[in-house]
Amino acid sequence: MGLSRRTFLGGGLAAAAVAVTGTPMLSGCASDKKNQAAANLAVKLPAYLRFTGVKPDLPGTDVVLDGFLKYPANPIKAIAEKPGDGQPITFMTNIPGAIPPTADRNQFWQALNERLGSELQISMASNDEYPNKLATRVAGGDLPDIINLPPTTPQIPALLKAKCVDLTQHLTGDAVRNYPFLANIPTQYWKGCVFNGGIYAVPVPRGMSRTTLPLYREDLLVAKGIKDPAPKNFDEFLDLAKELTAPKQNRWAWTKPPISYLRQLFGIANQWKEEGGKFTSFYEAEEGADALEAGRKMVAAGVINPDSFSAQASQRKQWFNGGIAAFDIDSFVAWNQYYADNTAGDSFSVNMLDVPSPGKPWMGAALNNITAFRKDSKHSVETLLKVANWMAAPFGTEEYLFRKYGVQGRQFALQGTDPVPTKTGVVETGIGLQYIADSTLALYLAGKPDVPRKQHAIQEKIAKRLVYDASYGLYSDTVSKDGPRLVSVMTDVENQIMQGKKPVSAWAPAVKDWLSQGGEKMRTELQQAYEAGR
Repeated sequence: MGLSRRTFLGGGLAAAAVAVTGTPMLSGCASDKKNQAAANLAVKLPAYLRFTGVKPDLPGTDVVLDGFLKYPANPIKAIAEKPGDGQPITFMTNIPGAIPPTADRNQFWQALNERLGSELQISMASNDEYPNKLATRVAGGDLPDIINLPPTTPQIPALLKAKCVDLTQHLTGDAVRNYPFLANIPTQYWKGCVFNGGIYAVPVPRGMSRTTLPLYREDLLVAKGIKDPAPKNFDEFLDLAKELTAPKQNRWAWTKPPISYLRQLFGIANQWKEEGGKFTSFYEAEEGADALEAGRKMVAAGVINPDSFSAQASQRKQWFNGGIAAFDIDSFVAWNQYYADNTAGDSFSVNMLDVPSPGKPWMGAALNNITAFRKDSKHSVETLLKVANWMAAPFGTEEYLFRKYGVQGRQFALQGTDPVPTKTGVVETGIGLQYIADSTLALYLAGKPDVPRKQHAIQEKIAKRLVYDASYGLYSDTVSKDGPRLVSVMTDVENQIMQGKKPVSAWAPAVKDWLSQGGEKMRTELQQAYEAGR
């Protein structure tokens, strides 16, 4: 039975997986789900073997990331042998930026193939287009050797069972030591790779690096005499935004309403909260209406760019870089990217706001994506794992330096010991290698030691107050199948309320509808998965 694009997107992948593998999907009876959850929780995760070859200038913890003020002068060549087998290896991924030059016109890509010992053939799509492209490839039975699977991919267990390699024997416990840089990925990130009672993928970790708070143009605030913005509550937060808004000068405080930050400010749970085995969605929080009312007040006060609700993310980033907006809500990854895209010159400076007490910051999503290997690939599992291991070489190694920055003289120039990307380098290196595998983020920006200092400082401030998503590592069939659609519906209601098109009182019935259309099933399935592990 073939997997059509419609069945994949519509949630019919389970039936197709049964036909292909003879294995029922997790959408069966409660006892089946409980057995699956118990089998997943029984999997021995890969051992954690921390890389100690480079000493950070700003040491991290199990939560705070290591910070580096400069790149080591003599990077360690950590992998002696080429990981490839001499034959082309195919990979499919999303690309967050512009599609780069093809391999025949891309000297970085050509140098990569030489280092790998195999030609890496990459099929790319933009972030927005990637889900449809993935669905089409699944339906056509045309999957590459290495597959980037976003967390929102519908019914991941069935897809992995039908089409991808069970990696358990290669990675469980101390077996992962054969791939030391995969072993350098902390154990908690592997929880998101366990399905069908086995390890089916390699994680691309994020966690703290994806923690999302208000980024602000420090240079613009300093120019107005604001040196250390630290609003103690929403009223002070709104006053700060008003001070930075000047519509006649085409300037607004915010690129968009920061609803996730407002929820943190009002002490709302991070996605799902667990208390005594009972799960509660952040949609259900009593303070949810307060957060939306705060967002409505911001829009009504005119501190949000009036085009924010129709603008694409790329346009909002241009507003921030161009000084049209002073604040944007984004992560530590974006913090560095803003410097790469800087159009304001040497004065450009970014910093991040904390969440005032009693509010609590949310820990970022654990994974960007997981990476699986096609079951009928002509390459050995060991070869594909070696490639992933090479891609996960951490900061301070020669492999990391090449993977992130390319070749000196073309993709980057040395400034002291720091690799500063050239314009050519920014374009040519953006081929998505970080979505095969990656190490945890190092706090570092070439030639700008003040940036990791600021990042490390804010991480130390928030580390002990972070709120985690209680659903991480627990599978819900309804979340996988219906979650993105229902999120879209709720986001539309949020936006209409904040724009004044609906009253805040419309939120409670919207939550009731969400519960009846899938929210209650999500809760039940998460609770079943949680109970199975107790």
